[in-house]
Amino acid sequence: MNTNIPANSSEATEEIRQQGYASFPCSMYFADSEKDDAMRFDTKAHWHGSTELLHFEKGTFALSINMANTVIADECYVFVESGMIHSITAESYYKESALLFSPSMLSTRNIDSSEQNLIEPLIHGNLTLPKFIRPDMAVFEEFDRLYRQIAKIFKKADDRRDDQFNLSGSSDQLRCKALMMLLISSLSDNGLLTSSTYVPDPKVEALKTVLSYIEENYGNKIYIRDLAQLMNLNEQYFSRFFRKTIGRTCVDYINDIRIRHAMKLLKTTDMPVLEIAYTCGFGNIGHFIQTFKRATGKKPLEYRMQ
Repeated sequence: MNTNIPANSSEATEEIRQQGYASFPCSMYFADSEKDDAMRFDTKAHWHGSTELLHFEKGTFALSINMANTVIADECYVFVESGMIHSITAESYYKESALLFSPSMLSTRNIDSSEQNLIEPLIHGNLTLPKFIRPDMAVFEEFDRLYRQIAKIFKKADDRRDDQFNLSGSSDQLRCKALMMLLISSLSDNGLLTSSTYVPDPKVEALKTVLSYIEENYGNKIYIRDLAQLMNLNEQYFSRFFRKTIGRTCVDYINDIRIRHAMKLLKTTDMPVLEIAYTCGFGNIGHFIQTFKRATGKKPLEYRMQ
């Protein structure tokens, strides 16, 4: 389990919060070690219904997408398609941002060539976005310029919900859509959009079931054998598979989820520590305090009072 849980860690499993607004499903997130009060950047394994464009600007990141692990040491952009399980970690020095959007927001509802050949196929998953955009690629300079213009619009609007930046102004939304269309057209001009038919990976889908089960049942006793059965694996193989895929043991992952919920309850309620421990699935108050301190560096009451 990680020794320190930062403030900018995301929830595990499927993200259910709205990206942007219902009428404009687009938002941005920014992480910078020079500005954030966090010892490390840690986005747990999760997936969502949005397409995500990640910008790794500074630092070294461990990126996992659908069980494929990559170390990012140089600046680049990465597309994460809807439904892909992904996680990101970085140590003390990092600068990263993310643009999340639904391709449907780019539809003009006019049946022209761009709608038929680019936008509609993107919406329905028949066109695949490139995984990486690197500085040595011809498209990078234009792509980077357009992305930074989009980020500037979000930062200037400063319409926030917690760590999520949104756009509510009509002019800002129009400028953002125009720049995103230019992003897509630049990828098309450089031959980086490829035709595809989405075929779900059975192991990825089974892993989603396991992660969802943990998130829904963290307050109860969770047995490894039950999780293994969800993937039709024996306990030993499941434990090895989980650790290799997620990057930590299943027990540590479960405790991590429990501690995150405990942190939220400590900050947002006046529930006694003992009640929080039991609510979050810890059957022993001593074990809860020990695990909480190992994860955050503070005892529960110290964390509540800070």
